[in-house]
Amino acid sequence: MRFIFNNHNFIAMSKRKTLTGSPSPNINMSTEIEISHTVGPFQQGPFFKKHLIPAIILLALSFGLYFNSLPYDYVLDDKIVITDNKYTNEGFGGIWDILTTESFEGYFGEKKELVQGNRYRPLSIISFAIEKGILGELNPAVSHFINILLYGLTGVVLMMVLSMLFRNFKTQSSWFTIPFLASLLFILHPIHTEAVANIKGRDEIMSMLFSLGALYYSLKFMDEPRRAWLVLGMLSYFLALLSKENAITFIAVIPLTIYYFSKTNWPKVRTLLLWLWITTILYLVLRFNTAGVPQFGQEIRDLMNNPFLGMKPAEKFGSIMYSLGKYIALMVFPHPLSHDYYPYAIPKASIFTLIPIISLMGYFALAYVGIKGLAKKSIYSYAILFYLCTLSIVSNTVINLGTFMNERFIFMASAGFCIALAYFLSEHLPSLFNKGKMLGMGLIAIIAIGFSAKTIHRIPDWKDALSLNSSAVKVSTGSARANSFMSTALFEKYKETINPNAYKTLTSEQKNLLDWSEVYGNKALEIVPDYQNANLMVIGVASERYKSSGDIKQYINTMKPCVIRRPDITFIKEFSDYLKGRGHDAELFPYYLEIGKELLKVTDRRREWAIQYLTYAYEIQPASKEVNEALGTAYELSGNYNMAQKYKTAATLLQ
Repeated sequence: MRFIFNNHNFIAMSKRKTLTGSPSPNINMSTEIEISHTVGPFQQGPFFKKHLIPAIILLALSFGLYFNSLPYDYVLDDKIVITDNKYTNEGFGGIWDILTTESFEGYFGEKKELVQGNRYRPLSIISFAIEKGILGELNPAVSHFINILLYGLTGVVLMMVLSMLFRNFKTQSSWFTIPFLASLLFILHPIHTEAVANIKGRDEIMSMLFSLGALYYSLKFMDEPRRAWLVLGMLSYFLALLSKENAITFIAVIPLTIYYFSKTNWPKVRTLLLWLWITTILYLVLRFNTAGVPQFGQEIRDLMNNPFLGMKPAEKFGSIMYSLGKYIALMVFPHPLSHDYYPYAIPKASIFTLIPIISLMGYFALAYVGIKGLAKKSIYSYAILFYLCTLSIVSNTVINLGTFMNERFIFMASAGFCIALAYFLSEHLPSLFNKGKMLGMGLIAIIAIGFSAKTIHRIPDWKDALSLNSSAVKVSTGSARANSFMSTALFEKYKETINPNAYKTLTSEQKNLLDWSEVYGNKALEIVPDYQNANLMVIGVASERYKSSGDIKQYINTMKPCVIRRPDITFIKEFSDYLKGRGHDAELFPYYLEIGKELLKVTDRRREWAIQYLTYAYEIQPASKEVNEALGTAYELSGNYNMAQKYKTAATLLQ
């Protein structure tokens, strides 16, 4: 008996014959298993000769969906890698520095241990420097255009790869094929808007594009083991790694793909694996020499760069599973979307609570189906393992990413979902019943229209900081960062309306902007009370109101809780110096004294700032016994016993 795997099921063909060729029930049967989608070479003729129009459609859809983003400005993290990055702004002259330094150094001026493992993603930053070198200035319209073009090309290369993999799947309609439908779903999927509409997201696009290129040339090498294909494959893989480190997952994806879609030639696979590992090691040596060796035991003390700070193990694992479950939910039904999943947009959730348990069970089920389908080389199994492999490095289980999740993190893994969905609608569903193909086509149309509408609706959120954060606070209501950034965006909008050299009575618009900036700043503080940026925004609002009204009591009432929470904020000292000599000593003296005494009561590092605020009070009333006593105590706690004795003696004399 011979079994031929035809699309999604086994078809049994009994071939029992006698020596003369006539059927005989007495002859023993031999068993052979052949899986039809592994038959023949990957390359089935020139791609564009057969698929030029579908490829053009994918490119056209990319521009059709995202052309509205062309006039949009740089937003969010664009300043880190583009507008405020020293090396990017040097144009061609900054390329060597970009290649030989950690990716945040061009912004901060030095290497900082902000996130676990640091970041080394030079290729996209180099592309921004090249734009500056060619144009002479940064132009967001050009940057958006390049992002859209690269995204469209990624869709085309995805179809090129899938056409090689699904070469034996024949359909009556050239449009109703797995390669085209999967690539179409990938291009249309709304979860990709962050990667495309946010210029900084180019690292995601380039990493996926070059990873697919590495897979494409690896498949060609399996057909014809020419050195050129191997060199091009490894070069593409190296460029993918230089774009973003999650390309390293293709060291598993490439051999996995070859196994699922061919009669595996293991000597060739071993050659590929050898060079994949050599390329990976070269990349890691370069990365570690520039960004440093990841310290996996390192604990980042900034909550906005370590969302699991202070969590128990059960809470950390629960929050991770909550996030991983949300990825699946957003791929199936991409609404609502947000660019911000910082603490606590994803709530603290023990692994023993409902949603994390459901998510954990779901991923166990996926892993089971993926592993079980290895022997049969099931398409669903491949799609699942592609998804799990590429998701692994951005799942927070390997390394702390600095946030619970991001929609752009699923950019690469979402291809696995698109493959599975395209396979189900074009191949599996039509086999279930007579009208299956018609139903599949109808569902594809509905999904395509829905995805397109959501993408078009989502893109304008990336117009500027105000529109982006306005959208985020509606979805990520529990995010301190989203609320704080909304406060910042409103404050910046307010600053655009004033003349800094001539403060007058605020207009109703200006009052409204300050009021809402304070509202969102306070919302952020309710979530994370010591969040520096949120405290700074509330302090900024208080100072602007004072400049207009001169109401020192209102200023003090707003400032007091912020100063006690974050006395280290530099602007507090700057504005305290600004207030000197403005006739407010009677109000400021008790305010500074109270702040200083409150800071003496705490047991953390805030106590170190008590001296600064008590000194402000001392400058106003140096003959105050209470101030001298407090300063004596403050210096004693700091270990400066000479100064402590000086102020204690002064306090005694003032009796």
